[in-house]
Amino acid sequence: MGIRTGRQYIDSLRDGRQMWIDGELVTDVTTDRRFAAAAYTMAELYDMQHDPKLVERMTYPSPTSGERVGLSFIQPKTIDDLVRRREMVKTWMDATCGMFGRSPDFMNITLTGFASASDAFGQKDRKFSENIWNYYLYCRENDIAMTHTLINPQVDR
Repeated sequence: MGIRTGRQYIDSLRDGRQMWIDGELVTDVTTDRRFAAAAYTMAELYDMQHDPKLVERMTYPSPTSGERVGLSFIQPKTIDDLVRRREMVKTWMDATCGMFGRSPDFMNITLTGFASASDAFGQKDRKFSENIWNYYLYCRENDIAMTHTLINPQVDR
């Protein structure tokens, strides 16, 4: 698949998921007043990867498919790779004035680090190592943007 467009990203959010906030079911985050702006900001970031002026700065050819994939998934082998990835992150941060902290690079870089060291995770269970690697490949080849969730500690279970 390679890099997604903003439209593909928006369409992917309309998949029948259920999300609750303030006791209310949100059936479409792309139209809900609390989430739509973030969804469309993310879509704009995805579209930047297709801008002819930015495609080299934002993407690289996948080592497996040859299609353009997000540079947040590059496994740096050189200082130049690290600089290039930093410039990609800065391009997205500049686009949002640094105010969109869960852009499509944030956790992708973390997952890439895990994948780069996946053999270390499989010292006792090879399947775990393979799962990390395969998840990384899936995310890279399908232009998945990940994030994490912070919640209050659940101490009353």
